[in-house]
Amino acid sequence: MASNYYYFIAGLPDLLLDEGKVSTTCIDFAVEAQEQLSPEDFARFNLLRLPFDNDNLVGLIEKKEREADKRGLIDEEDLAAGLKFPDALPHYMQCFLEAFHENRPPHPGLTVADQLAWFFHEEMAQQQCTFIRDWYAFDLQVRNVVTAINCRRNLAHLDALATDRDKAAAVLLIGRDDVAEALLRSNAPDFGLSAQLPWIDRLLGLSRGKTLEFEKGIDTLRWDTLNDMTTASYFQAETIYAFYIKLIIVERWRALDPVIGRERLDKLLEELKASYAVPALF
Repeated sequence: MASNYYYFIAGLPDLLLDEGKVSTTCIDFAVEAQEQLSPEDFARFNLLRLPFDNDNLVGLIEKKEREADKRGLIDEEDLAAGLKFPDALPHYMQCFLEAFHENRPPHPGLTVADQLAWFFHEEMAQQQCTFIRDWYAFDLQVRNVVTAINCRRNLAHLDALATDRDKAAAVLLIGRDDVAEALLRSNAPDFGLSAQLPWIDRLLGLSRGKTLEFEKGIDTLRWDTLNDMTTASYFQAETIYAFYIKLIIVERWRALDPVIGRERLDKLLEELKASYAVPALF
């Protein structure tokens, strides 16, 4: 039976607000989640932190001069040690590092980051938690659609449009599910995916505008999808997972554009206040 987290979820605004300032971060929220969630639910929560570890691992491999993202799950020293002895790392990282060290990339042409992302999404697709599995499937589809849109848009001036676009997309798309195959093969305006992906027309429309508005629209789609995924979750763990992803979005926009970041934070708080009407079944 699913656990309910009435007090944790009801207290989320207090975690965020401090005289009008943001008083929590993704790092703080992860600490709070560990204290409040059951071990099983926290283990699933931690799957949402792995993309930061992926970035940190790529940074170590490429020897980038940058500070590790502290929002990750794996300690920086453990991640560095895992480059040589990966047994303690997640299974998808082990598979990736084995292929990397043997110089036999299973998906030639992709960047190191995208090679790792391919392994990561394959593992997330096998998760038992429906929310985690569905969220990462959706996020990958959005990523691939945006990539295909950009390939088509950026190569529109070339004479051999289809061939060059396909070549570009083939080394940028992650995975080879039905969506990826359609993005690679279809010349239809919507890639023939409108029936399968109801939101694709929304992205296509946004792509015709300015880059900032396109980026904002992509994250708004993610936000709206999280709301749809948690419509019936109420005080269950899925609501906390969705909140954390939204907090990641807020932090991203506060770094890129403080005004937009503030708008997204306000929206998050408004949604939390609206959710206080507890369903009759409780």
